[in-house]
Amino acid sequence: MDSLEQPLPTASRLPHHHVVLFYRYFLPTHYLHESHHVHHGGSVKLSADDRNFQSLDNATFNFFQSHSHHYLPLLQMHQISLCERLGGMKVRILISVEGINGTLSCCGVEALMQYKEEMENFDLLTEFNLPERLREDEPIPKAGSGRMFANIDWKTSTVDNDHMPHEYQDPFPDLKVQIVNEIVNTGGTIHVSDIPHHTGKEISPEEFHSILTHAQADGGWVADSDSLGDKRVAANDDSQLRGLESQKRGIDKSKKKEVVLIDVRNTFEHAIGHFIHPHSNTIISNIGNKGDNPLSASTSDETNEHLSLLHSSSDSAPTPAINPNTVTFSHFDSNFCSKYSDLLKDKKVLMYCTGGIRCAKASAMLKKRGIEDVSHLSGGIHRYLERYSSDGFYKGKCMVFDQRVALDPDSFKIRDRGDSKNKSSNIVGKCIACHAPYDQLSGANLCTVCRDLILICPMCRQSKNEYHCDRHQSWKNAYFTFLEGFTYDELKIQKSELQRLHDLYIPPKEHKNVRKTLRKQIEKVLHRVNELENGSANLDLSAKRSCRTCFESDEICDGLCCGFWKHSQSHHRQQYHDKLDPIKEVKVGDRVTPGPHWNEMRLGSKFLPSTFTECKMAKIGLHTSVHSKLRSTEDTLKTGTVVQIKSWGSGGSENDCVAVLWEGFSPQVGCRKNRQAHRDERKGREETPLHQAEIYRWGAIARNGQRMYDVKLIDTC
Repeated sequence: MDSLEQPLPTASRLPHHHVVLFYRYFLPTHYLHESHHVHHGGSVKLSADDRNFQSLDNATFNFFQSHSHHYLPLLQMHQISLCERLGGMKVRILISVEGINGTLSCCGVEALMQYKEEMENFDLLTEFNLPERLREDEPIPKAGSGRMFANIDWKTSTVDNDHMPHEYQDPFPDLKVQIVNEIVNTGGTIHVSDIPHHTGKEISPEEFHSILTHAQADGGWVADSDSLGDKRVAANDDSQLRGLESQKRGIDKSKKKEVVLIDVRNTFEHAIGHFIHPHSNTIISNIGNKGDNPLSASTSDETNEHLSLLHSSSDSAPTPAINPNTVTFSHFDSNFCSKYSDLLKDKKVLMYCTGGIRCAKASAMLKKRGIEDVSHLSGGIHRYLERYSSDGFYKGKCMVFDQRVALDPDSFKIRDRGDSKNKSSNIVGKCIACHAPYDQLSGANLCTVCRDLILICPMCRQSKNEYHCDRHQSWKNAYFTFLEGFTYDELKIQKSELQRLHDLYIPPKEHKNVRKTLRKQIEKVLHRVNELENGSANLDLSAKRSCRTCFESDEICDGLCCGFWKHSQSHHRQQYHDKLDPIKEVKVGDRVTPGPHWNEMRLGSKFLPSTFTECKMAKIGLHTSVHSKLRSTEDTLKTGTVVQIKSWGSGGSENDCVAVLWEGFSPQVGCRKNRQAHRDERKGREETPLHQAEIYRWGAIARNGQRMYDVKLIDTC
């Protein structure tokens, strides 16, 4: 199901100082079981994990599941309306039949409290009308049984001026609510109904910290929980924790287990901050040396083994938690669990992520593979740092996926806004080129192959036009996105090296995606060679760095043009104040067509495809810039309608962006994946087609002061 981007409310002129992170999985009552409860003094208390799994009665759950195509768009519009009404909140929210996952920012704490209250009291069955198409014998749940958001575990933080570049006002550029298949994407590996049956034990920050403390003192070993009757303690009961530790010290070695600490997050998150493993155990070395990089035997010493699961460290340096080396969470099962589950079966596995949502599925992945002793940190790093800040086992920064980018541990400690706090100066990240301490992630610094975020210091950035992540260091002399500045001979060398890399990835079936990427690049290089040979293209030795996201030159874009990084570059207004033209007039309903700054590498063809030529070109990495040379004069420019007008990015003070609904095709339609996505979203749905709208610049200011127009008005005279 495609994403649905909705209009931005009128922006408040006050900066957003409050941020809340939350999620909720939807489950029927009979799925919740005793393992999700923390025993305390003979009674049973709801754990934080229970607050993240809303128990709907079976009739309500089944009704919602059966009519999700009716209710999901309504839930989406409810969130948009609520956020607009409460003073122009800016949000990133995912809604799915399996739950909700969101982060939002607002100006004042009053608005935040009202949002929480309305969510807590929300009832699906009283808020919305029933679906029109009901079976005659279909039971209707009772009003009041659809409280889907009751007792959510809200995680709040504040925004201080020193967290943000001065030109950015808010953590997010706009209000964006999306309907998705999964609120945490696993590619369908884990269904939400698998979680209660297979997810690991959820443990409080105090218990998590206690286990690490004990393991640190005992060579990485702790008592097997079974030998203590699997006693669980409440999150705030320090006396029980001390008693439990006393019992553990009396347990002999045969009843102990090695502790293995796994970071469930992505590589770039791990790079700037992570928990320190209590001890460098044998299991860590075994996993760390079990990389299956086919290039490890044939590359130079300076080439990192890009499938290694640990960053290199000296014997005296602390050992970081295991890094599964994933670019996205959907790779966790295939890249890590499938390879290393056998090594973990007799270990005590501890897992953590930012807020706990990924661990719920990640621990289920391991337990489904036969690993019994799996626990994950309740509330994630967020809750742990609220309790321990820089005094705990977490070192470095924590990425928060908004324009604050990352926070130091002391920023999470619960305090009134404006209170002084110590600044953590512990830098665990390293520049990928010179290996100097560095931990500043930026959307402008992406691997040219996979677009993963990387750490590269300003000095090294000046000497490179394109960058390569750890996994693709062995490709750094062969794989480049922008080929305009390479000579004929350099391109031929690239082609040979790409072919050598391709042939090393064997067996082919296990590396089919990598081999496909390399084949596409080989075809792209050969096409460029042919262009130079026949004179249809010229060598540009002065080619400047271009943005890996939008493909604009460094003069136009600073690289911060996607996701939460996106901003309006409004700080250039002062520099070019006297030279800026007013934005051209546009209104909802105006007809448009691709305009003067339409970039085909980023936006696709300007023309309506009559065949699948574009899709075939894309398969070899040539995009539609090649197709433009093959078009006939009968091709027709796309036309569309403006359906909304808003600000291009965070900090914007003018409406310099439009959303366009194209007629006939969306910009990327034509390939099998996109055709299937459009069939899926049409199936059983009758809502407005706004979900097909795409966002384009309409007067957004470039770095050089130029106003950029991706589309233009159709002259109706």
